[in-house]
Amino acid sequence: MAFLGVFLNVLGPVAVVIAGGYLMGPRLGIEARPLSRLAFWVLGPAFMFDILWDSNLSGGVAVRLAIAGVAGLVVAAAVGAAVVRTLGGSRQEWSAAAMTSGYGNVGNTGLAISVFALGPEILPAAGVFMLAVNVPGMVLGIGLAQAERGSLWQALRIALLAPMPVASFFAFAVNVTGSTPPLIATRAISLVAGALIPVMLFTLGAQLAETGRVSLVPAVTVPTVAKLVVAPAVAAMTGIVVGLEDELLALTVIQSAMPPAVFCMVIALEQELAPKLVTSTVVFATLAAALTVPVAIAVAP
Repeated sequence: MAFLGVFLNVLGPVAVVIAGGYLMGPRLGIEARPLSRLAFWVLGPAFMFDILWDSNLSGGVAVRLAIAGVAGLVVAAAVGAAVVRTLGGSRQEWSAAAMTSGYGNVGNTGLAISVFALGPEILPAAGVFMLAVNVPGMVLGIGLAQAERGSLWQALRIALLAPMPVASFFAFAVNVTGSTPPLIATRAISLVAGALIPVMLFTLGAQLAETGRVSLVPAVTVPTVAKLVVAPAVAAMTGIVVGLEDELLALTVIQSAMPPAVFCMVIALEQELAPKLVTSTVVFATLAAALTVPVAIAVAP
């Protein structure tokens, strides 16, 4: 797919919805925080259950996707934190860099772009990849924020008991046992799940509008490079090593090339982890991704 075609036909629809949130959010008085909480507590869990409960994605494929995604996350986070720390960044700065370098936006934009680039049949694999990145991403962010209090286990508990992982565990249990939930339940869940992608994209636009000015300091630019370049490169190499091919390898590259997760800002605000710096990084990297993601899609298998 040519670069211009990728930009218009894959990124274009996503950009339009994000722009809608950016332009209409402030004018309608719509704040990003309530929408993000709706996605986090209701739409996200419904989406994960909907795509996983009757999926025929094999356990081996899920494990290989998780290995590749986590490898990209871990290496990019380590690179981002190490460079910022070497440049004289404070503990909060390199901790924020670690989170934004590794924890990618595999939900808001990643799902939509993956579907537009690879087709709707990729959703179950994209959902597994999202889960595989979200849990360690949340543990990383919360753990770094609470490191001084020695609360790593608390961070792990919070991440594993978050709504999306819990819904995914239930979905896997239903899938493995071959159970069939009542039709009224699956249809209701499917209706709610369908709102996740547009609501999250609109939320991202509203959040960008609330952010304001971006500070381009090394603690912002370094994680941007780590997230948009290092993470997909490492994930791709790991995916090849573990045997991912064709659409699954392409999915790995595309999802790993996403900018930092919007949820990084939620963690930064609630855990007091350099919120202004994290927000600047998310905004700048999201804008930069408009140039790097088409390249990732073009070079993906």
